[in-house]
Amino acid sequence: MTIKVLLADDHASLRAGFRALLEATDEFEILAETGSGDEAVAQVSELAPDIVVMDVAMPGINGIEATREIIAGTSSVRVLALSGHNDGIFIRQMLEAGARGYLLKDVAATELVPAVKAVSSGRIYVSPSVVDTLTYSFLSTMRELQSSREKQQQLLDEIRVQNQELERQNAELERFTYSVSHDLKTPLVTIKGFIGLLQRDLAAGNEDAIGTDIDKISRATDKMARQLDELLELSRVGRLVNAPVAIDLYSMVTEVLDLYRDRIEERGIRVEVPSSMPVASGDRGRIFEVYQNLVGNAIKFSRDQAGPCIEIGAEVDGDRITCFVRDNGIGIEESYLQRIFNLFERLDADIEGSGIGLALVKRIVEFHEGRIWAESAGPGEGTTFRFSLPRALDTD
Repeated sequence: MTIKVLLADDHASLRAGFRALLEATDEFEILAETGSGDEAVAQVSELAPDIVVMDVAMPGINGIEATREIIAGTSSVRVLALSGHNDGIFIRQMLEAGARGYLLKDVAATELVPAVKAVSSGRIYVSPSVVDTLTYSFLSTMRELQSSREKQQQLLDEIRVQNQELERQNAELERFTYSVSHDLKTPLVTIKGFIGLLQRDLAAGNEDAIGTDIDKISRATDKMARQLDELLELSRVGRLVNAPVAIDLYSMVTEVLDLYRDRIEERGIRVEVPSSMPVASGDRGRIFEVYQNLVGNAIKFSRDQAGPCIEIGAEVDGDRITCFVRDNGIGIEESYLQRIFNLFERLDADIEGSGIGLALVKRIVEFHEGRIWAESAGPGEGTTFRFSLPRALDTD
């Protein structure tokens, strides 16, 4: 059975060569030749060929658009793309338009006849070098898709982390609002109560009681001022940012201990610190506040212990440092180990403090992408506070 062929190429010399190759056998009938995509579409309707050998780049509508129109008009006509370009974009566009094969012009002398036979019989024919191009293009596309998926996943992970952080901050804000509204009322109630007593004692002319009333009002206002100052300091963490620096933890601990030297000697507290400690990275002023709070607490809660002792140290774990401050003081019940980091939580109401210090410490440590926790075997068994910091890796 003769295969009816329409040749579409804008170079007459090439069309003549293709005609000669096909007419060398009696299997093909060349119905017509055309030099444009528009004419190819028109002649398909008129001549009803079995196959169109279609150049990709032609004047008028190109081979891609012409192929799309031909396939849309009749599904019985096959198109074999013919091109001088081994380009992944052209190849994909021709195949997506409906071409059943893609043949390079530089191999037409040997491949045109088998390619036309294959495509006209319903099979697909692609030049071997085109297969390599398609494979490379496919792999490139897969790599791009994989990269796009990874970027999308990374973005989703970042959004998830941001949402979790936002949820944490909202929960913390709720606790903060409740704590402020609840715990700041205490000194206000005290002030109001003693103002009433002061008015009564003034009316009675009781000078001794008047002095006591004024002293208690003054202490209540001082307490409220401290709480407000510490709340303001707590709110600033994460907004006032100093550039991270290398922090010699041994030097910092020594400075903190010097601040408490009188109280340590007065209470006979033994302090154990290794001769050297790792170098951390962070906001030096903020980390100083962490040690100042933890050492101050260790001193306060070791007040009535026999042989009070405070141990301070740090251990390196990869690119992180786990620091600790340990005392042999009053200890903490297990149910309080997490609660002590909440605002205004106080283990002992008789010990001076605002109940904000550990909340501030926790915020500072978390600002340095670390965590802090407390360990204790129970009342009377002492307490160890551990917290993690980034390690200054360029100091080795």
